[in-house]
Amino acid sequence: MMRSIKNTLLTLVLMSLFATVQAATIKGLYSVELLVPEQLNQPATEQLKEGLQGVLIKVSGRSAVVNKPAVVLALRSPATLLQQFRYQSTQIPVAAGDGREVLGQRLILDFDPVLIDQLLTQAGMKAIGHARPSLMVWLADQRGGAARDFVAPESQIYSQLALLARQRGLPLDVPLLDLTDQGGMDVSDLWGFFRPQIEQASARYQPDAVLVGRLLQRSNGGWHTEWLLLKDGQSRTFEPSGALSLQLKSVLDDSADFVLSSLGASRFSYVESGLQLEVANVDDIADYLQLLEYLRQLPPVEKVRVSGVDADHIMFRVELEGGSQALEQATRLNPRMAPMSRITAQAEDTVLLYRWQE
Repeated sequence: MMRSIKNTLLTLVLMSLFATVQAATIKGLYSVELLVPEQLNQPATEQLKEGLQGVLIKVSGRSAVVNKPAVVLALRSPATLLQQFRYQSTQIPVAAGDGREVLGQRLILDFDPVLIDQLLTQAGMKAIGHARPSLMVWLADQRGGAARDFVAPESQIYSQLALLARQRGLPLDVPLLDLTDQGGMDVSDLWGFFRPQIEQASARYQPDAVLVGRLLQRSNGGWHTEWLLLKDGQSRTFEPSGALSLQLKSVLDDSADFVLSSLGASRFSYVESGLQLEVANVDDIADYLQLLEYLRQLPPVEKVRVSGVDADHIMFRVELEGGSQALEQATRLNPRMAPMSRITAQAEDTVLLYRWQE
């Protein structure tokens, strides 16, 4: 009975957590698809290595995971982590080993989730979960002597970015470019990387991060691209080089590393702003609902979000008016909130600990 209560409470906590952020759920984190020229009785070692690298990057959210010593060692025998594989026929041409062009086979590799998570732990990393922040992408281009214009959502460039985002486990949104979009932001605003106009136009989509690209086609047919990434008041700029496909991959990988980096602290943690509050002895659903409602009603509390759960401990992130002392004073008025301790974690991140009283 107690286990059922705990499981139900966990479900409620996660539902509350995911309702407060603009995250999307990603499926197939432990699977990867490769386009290969032929079917084999067993996938080649290089194919398994490529697949394992892709899954580890997707599950951990970090491209640097492949350089960890534990991962480098595991990549020597990738078959030990494989759960199953299968093939699907396609109409996509690929080059065979002898130079011929043949219709490719889609090789789907499913890796063992338990073994993957164990490997990440050995590497000092962890799976960041299926709930991921979303990335909104705006593009403008100029080809030859033509005027600058928005890139259409159905363009090949957006399709390439969508494929790269799927490989990284990053939800990607594209604008509708309807009258609302074009009335709210001129192409010159996008080309000039004018943040207020970009953020205002993006607000209707409620993304977690926004990526803006301006693409200039040179006279020789090559492309020069520049990019701006916005997230939580921070910004990053990119100016990749090489073929357009390589530039898109470079930008998407750098953007994914940055956008997903906030998910590394805890399996159930996404929101990082606000004071950390941990409450112990929350044994049933009634306690949890009463506690959550109580915190929301406190005068200094502007926002309260569930950030994690561990047995009977519930972790919150609380955004305040007046600082932590105002919260401590307000909680003294309720005898069911008994202070346990106050600790300061790394980076001077204060955590208030309380016990929920019977």
